[in-house]
Amino acid sequence: MHSRVKSILLSSSLVRTALLITLLSLVAGPLSATEIQLTSNATDQGAAVASVSDPRLTSGDITGLTFTPVETHDIATWTSVPPGAPAGTIVVQVPPDCGWYCGQSGFVLATFILPSTFSSISLSGAGNVDDWGYAFLNGVPISSELTEYGNVTFSTSNAALFQPGLNTLVISDSNSGGGPSGVGFYSDITYSSTTTPEPCSLILMGSFLGVFGFIRRRLI
Repeated sequence: MHSRVKSILLSSSLVRTALLITLLSLVAGPLSATEIQLTSNATDQGAAVASVSDPRLTSGDITGLTFTPVETHDIATWTSVPPGAPAGTIVVQVPPDCGWYCGQSGFVLATFILPSTFSSISLSGAGNVDDWGYAFLNGVPISSELTEYGNVTFSTSNAALFQPGLNTLVISDSNSGGGPSGVGFYSDITYSSTTTPEPCSLILMGSFLGVFGFIRRRLI
């Protein structure tokens, strides 16, 4: 009799443990990997500054600037799209586009959205600008000096630089050589996030609870 009681208690404990693990996995949801691609294209926004030596071009401070759609006219800037860029990447100009002799200095901005919780996040990319500039993630520099055709790469895995919700990748361009401005870049962002249980998973969880109650009654 004592042996049977121990067997029943052990069976009940094993069932409880198995169900608890299953329920926790359903509640937490699986981790899913997500990739976001940003490129220089017609969806980007741009803002001009008055001087090629404006300190904001090296600090990444875009406070108070008015951003409007970038210019996409091919007016023979020497800038090129960096190798490895996805299809659809083009060279854009800081607005307003004013032809060969008065190209603007300023910023090109792309945005992306992150969920409320994420992990294992990283960003990598490359860029060229006419004539020099930097890449900034949420206002923090993440590149060495970008040049006209240096195909300079940039990256970061510092999770503190990313934030839930709206994030900004900004490329500055000091058009110190005159003529048209030009910005060509791409960036890949990858991260993992926890998915929310689907309704069918919640129904399954309720079914498990019912089965557990039935087994427990039979064992005791």
